Amino acid sequence: MDKKGFIEKLKNVKHLQIIACVAVLVTVLIVYFACASCSEQKNTNASLNGVDLSSGDYCTNMQKQVENIVSKISGVGSAAVVINWDKSTDKTAFGSGSTENPKPIGALIVCDGGNSTKVKLDVIYAVSTLLDLSIEKIMVYPKSG
Repeated sequence: MDKKGFIEKLKNVKHLQIIACVAVLVTVLIVYFACASCSEQKNTNASLNGVDLSSGDYCTNMQKQVENIVSKISGVGSAAVVINWDKSTDKTAFGSGSTENPKPIGALIVCDGGNSTKVKLDVIYAVSTLLDLSIEKIMVYPKSG
């Protein structure tokens, strides 16, 4: 079939404009719902372990998240976590906006099982992995009384 024959057949199709409009509308709806599902996934990922990372202060939320996960380590019991953050933050541009990426520089953990060497090492390695800190910048102490 040559080009002219194809064009002639297209001209003979009834309601060609309506079919074209429906095709464009379907394409727009597919793109819209694909973007909406990406947005829902982003919002779902923003809440991790009961800590809402989409609102409030990043540092406070990260501290709560670390505290939550550390308390779940075997032998730890309840835990209190303090993270020291670098005061100077790198500003990285993403698209039209910018975001601040605070960097943790140290962590202090006080927990029920803090007097056990095994628990201390487990907590130190977990926090080191979570915050990308060297192990000498993480201190674990037992709770008093």
